[in-house]
Amino acid sequence: MESLSTLVVHGATAKTPANHPVSLPIYQSASWTFSDLDEVDAVYSGEKPGVIYGRNGTPNHRALENLFARLHRAEAGVACASGMSALSAAFLGLLSQESKVVASQDLYGSTLNVLHDLRRFGLELATVEITDFDRMHTELQGAQMLVLETSSNPRLRIPDLPRLCTMAHQAGAVVLVDNTFASPYHCRPTEHGADIVMESLTKFISGHSDVMIGAVAGRHRLIEPIRSVAVRMGLVSNPHECWLSVRGTETLEVRMQRASSNAAELAHFLAGHSKVRQVHYPGLTSHPDHLTARQVLQNGFAAMLAFELEPSRQMLNNFLRGLGYIKLALSLGGVNTTLSHPATSSHRFLSPDEREKLGLHDGFLRMSVGIENLNDLKSDLEQALSGL
Repeated sequence: MESLSTLVVHGATAKTPANHPVSLPIYQSASWTFSDLDEVDAVYSGEKPGVIYGRNGTPNHRALENLFARLHRAEAGVACASGMSALSAAFLGLLSQESKVVASQDLYGSTLNVLHDLRRFGLELATVEITDFDRMHTELQGAQMLVLETSSNPRLRIPDLPRLCTMAHQAGAVVLVDNTFASPYHCRPTEHGADIVMESLTKFISGHSDVMIGAVAGRHRLIEPIRSVAVRMGLVSNPHECWLSVRGTETLEVRMQRASSNAAELAHFLAGHSKVRQVHYPGLTSHPDHLTARQVLQNGFAAMLAFELEPSRQMLNNFLRGLGYIKLALSLGGVNTTLSHPATSSHRFLSPDEREKLGLHDGFLRMSVGIENLNDLKSDLEQALSGL
């Protein structure tokens, strides 16, 4: 009879079912066994499906990567521990010493910080306003990569993706687009010419504010170097979070339909309110990129907007404290409506002059619109604004 010490380690066995579960199982194992050295060679070479080690990816990773790639009509994808891990893997996998990167000046603060960090290793960086096509053409000469956001964080600027992708390709640069704000429901950047699409799956893809994960997708020749870096440097996600992200994606379309419809209504409501100085939402005809947004986005104008109150910290605190359903949270893309304050969060590391140049004063708020009842959201905003 086997001893207790052996049984507690090896006794939990079950036959593999002949039929299949409705939901993908969670493969929560870092190590995987092999029958012999021949099987090791076969798995490493790709002749036989298998898992080498958790960091190389489990069936949960492969399922999410295949899903994300298919959502963006791409050949392959890589799942990483966060959106910033995915971006970092892309930069490290495709750029080399003294590479030149051209980037939108409106990029998410952490993205710009990573690019600035890489300047220590010889990276050349040029930031350009997305509608300054003459300067964009000049800066792209000799560049290896153009980095854009489908909808910028937090000012909701929409780049002319077809035109900019064509310009970049003519200069020999690959185009990486952060599609987090739009999700595949509102935009597939590869259909506009982008080579690589990245999303923080933490946000709209997963949709429930309970996972930290990101991914990139594109052609095999571009994705495999990114995958190699992600695996070597441990930038990959874990099986459970991949599983959560796949599960969240199942409701992406119905969530985005409701959230985007709510956002459009709230944008018009805020634009007509006397206490609101300005609303940034690409669905408004007053938005500088409205016509571009109509070409680049589909199924509406997404679930993100921004608005400006008086640049008074005290007034802003009074407004935030007066809200009920809508909370201050430094993320986005969940089923609940949240606000973020870029000047003290995503862009707090910029100098006051740099924030002023971007229009990110103390009264600037970014809103991620959720799926709550529209009238409840309007009432929440109205009663908080009326107290100012």
